[in-house]
Amino acid sequence: MKRTPVAHVIFPRASRVRPVPEFAWQAAAALTQTSDLDVTVLMPVPAAAFRRLQGWASAVRGTQAWPEDLDAVLARLEPAPVLVPYVPMPRRSTEAAAIALAAYLVRRPRAGRPQVVQGSFLDEGGYAATAIGRVLDVPTIAVAHGTDVRVARAQAPNGVNRRRRARVALAHASRVVAVSHQLAQELAMLGIRADIMPFTSDAERFVLAERPQGAPEVLFVGRVGLGKGVDRLLDAFASVRHRDARLRIIGPSAGDLDVSAQIAKLGLDGRVVVEGEVDQAQLPLRYHQAACLVLPSRGEGLPCVVVESLLSGRPVVATAVGGVAELVDDQVGALVDDPTPAALAHAIDEVLDRTFDGAALRRRAMPFTWQATGPRLIELTRALLGSR
Repeated sequence: MKRTPVAHVIFPRASRVRPVPEFAWQAAAALTQTSDLDVTVLMPVPAAAFRRLQGWASAVRGTQAWPEDLDAVLARLEPAPVLVPYVPMPRRSTEAAAIALAAYLVRRPRAGRPQVVQGSFLDEGGYAATAIGRVLDVPTIAVAHGTDVRVARAQAPNGVNRRRRARVALAHASRVVAVSHQLAQELAMLGIRADIMPFTSDAERFVLAERPQGAPEVLFVGRVGLGKGVDRLLDAFASVRHRDARLRIIGPSAGDLDVSAQIAKLGLDGRVVVEGEVDQAQLPLRYHQAACLVLPSRGEGLPCVVVESLLSGRPVVATAVGGVAELVDDQVGALVDDPTPAALAHAIDEVLDRTFDGAALRRRAMPFTWQATGPRLIELTRALLGSR
């Protein structure tokens, strides 16, 4: 059978531990399960000659530099991505990456060029996908995940360029996908109709396990900063009734919160473990060790960690933002409308006191996993191919 070329654009992260967003990677992996689609994962990477300069600039700004061996880490991924070098430019690196990707594909023989291009995040992969689509004259899919929609609606900081890219993606994508109903409603305010497809987790990676005996462990997984509400969580944890409980914080620093200082100020030394970012292969074990997950975010699209926790049979305490309410209610944990420290502490204590049916939690999460979303993404891709 002749296979039709399809491209999936993923911007890698400057992290050896988590080099790609898992939900974007799972989207590409889902397409590779077909017999009629020939999927190429395209990744723009800074050209080697410019990485030292970029590393120096990152050191000055206090941001994460591009690890020297990250190309080797990316090359070991499956399906193997095509790494396309580009010249990073101040405030225009995403645009430069999109140009490099389009140029790479134009140099391919016509029969090997993709007939559909997809990309996640409106201001990043989605923007690059639509830029490529305009050059090659092929349909495109741009996926909105949360912050990018707030950027498009001028409700988030970080610049005019991100907003412009997000709006270009919305204007030129053949189809826009939103990962939650809430995001689809926000896009409708911009006059954009979006297909709703959860981009979250693979149910086969996260399995049920009995809740461990002994002192309970409360788990946080995410970017450690104000956006995810880690400051709220620490304030709440200082006043929980379960004084024997321990809090484990997993994830990279957002750079806007001094966690160690807040722990010391609240007298939480010895009760909080800050683990940093962990390999994705280690995450299932962390969920199994926990009694519940807490995610007190100030904004969300559709958080993968909530799905992963439910798949593992662990209840969730979360703030009612974005698409969280589509996943969390009192049947699977606690949804906090008023995220004061007192309200969060009460919700954590209540969930730790209750007994949950792990199998029921897992069933609640299944419609949001790639086992359900993958076939729908494949169907959408084939529909765009048919439209040509």
